[in-house]
This record gives sequence, C-alpha cells and structure tokens, in this order.
Amino acid sequence: MQDLALANRVLHHEGVVDDFGHVALRDPADPQHFWLSRALPPNLVTVADLRRYGPDGVCEDAGVQSYSEAVLHARIFAARPDVQVCIHHHARPLLPFTLAGAPPLRPVFHTGAIAGWEIPLWDSAPFGAGGMLVDTVAKADSLAEALGPHRAALLRAHGAVVVGPTIAEAVMIAIYMAENAGVALAAGAPHHPVPSLAREEAEETSRRLLTPNTIARVWTGRVAKLAG
Repeated sequence: MQDLALANRVLHHEGVVDDFGHVALRDPADPQHFWLSRALPPNLVTVADLRRYGPDGVCEDAGVQSYSEAVLHARIFAARPDVQVCIHHHARPLLPFTLAGAPPLRPVFHTGAIAGWEIPLWDSAPFGAGGMLVDTVAKADSLAEALGPHRAALLRAHGAVVVGPTIAEAVMIAIYMAENAGVALAAGAPHHPVPSLAREEAEETSRRLLTPNTIARVWTGRVAKLAG
C-alpha cells in the first residue's frame, strides 16, 4: 500500500496528475476489489487515506468522500484481467491530442515508445453534454472497450487513462507518455506533422525498456525526487 500512496505523490510531482487525478490498485488477495484513495489531491495521499472498493466501484467505507470516477477503475479492471494498476490523469501536454481533429499521438522519442504505438481516443459525447466525467457504468464500460488491449487511452478534451501490471510500470508509462506529448508539442504538433518512430522501432524500443531492472531504476529515481 505504501507504493500506491507514493504513486499518487510521484505523479503529482512529475506534473502528470493535478488536483483530480487518481491511481487504483487491484486487490492482490481479492481481484474483484481494488484500492483507491479517498477523494484528495494526489500530493496529499498517504497510506491512511487508501480505501477498498467493490466491483461496482463503490467504496466499502461509506463515511468518506470518494472520487466520482471510481467506477472507471472498476470497469477497466473487470474488462482487463491482466491489469493490476489503473491511472486516470489530466497531464496538460496530452490535452491538445485529445481535441477533436487532432492527429494520433505517436512515439516521437526513445522512452516515449513505452506508451505504445496505438493510443485510442475515447469520446464522451454520445453520453450527452454532462457526460465528460466517467462516473457511470455505461461510460466506464465504453471507455474500457475503447482502451481494448492497449496501455493507454486518451479521453476527448479531458485527459487519459494508463494501465499496467505493476505500480512502477504504470507510473513509468504515464510519465513518459506525458513527456512524449511535450516533445511532440515542442516540435510543432498537433498543428504540423511531426516525425515519429517507425512502428517496429517503437515496439522493439518498448520491449527493451519495459524490463524489471529498468522499471525499478525509474521508480527508484522518481521516488527519490520526492525527498528532494
């Protein structure tokens, strides 16, 4: 649980989550349930703030305020048995790529490849004008379907979700996905075509980077930055 609390604070320190982002961890002892902080700014999350949620996305502790989008995590976990960690965030460099008509976000530099070549875009518009929050089972199921087998998905004019098999790997993907978007923006995207890695190049780079030693190296370094 300590790493789940740390993940919130690391992602805030790195500018990936803002006041409203959150990180969920599937319960290793009971995979139908998951752990998520009570509704707090991520930089304030400690182990004491973590609560268990059911498969319906409802907190077992009725006495705390929960994130309105907790069901987002519940339905992604239900759709993806391979996923142990789910991050929802609103990293600003990604937002231009979530707007209608924007080109797909592709890997444009080495470590940016780990988010994957395909990053789907989910649109809340079919759920009506009040539908941008992923706060119902129908919306969450639709997002999970759009995510499919991928490591990440963008939400139109909203943010992103990132998934992974471990806390450290999901955090690494979220950080470098946002940094990749920042490099693309600096190069002129989305208004001008920006060269990307070739698909095969990106896939091989991702395979080489997402190893236990490299993931641990990134996690250790980013956690150390919290101490300053």
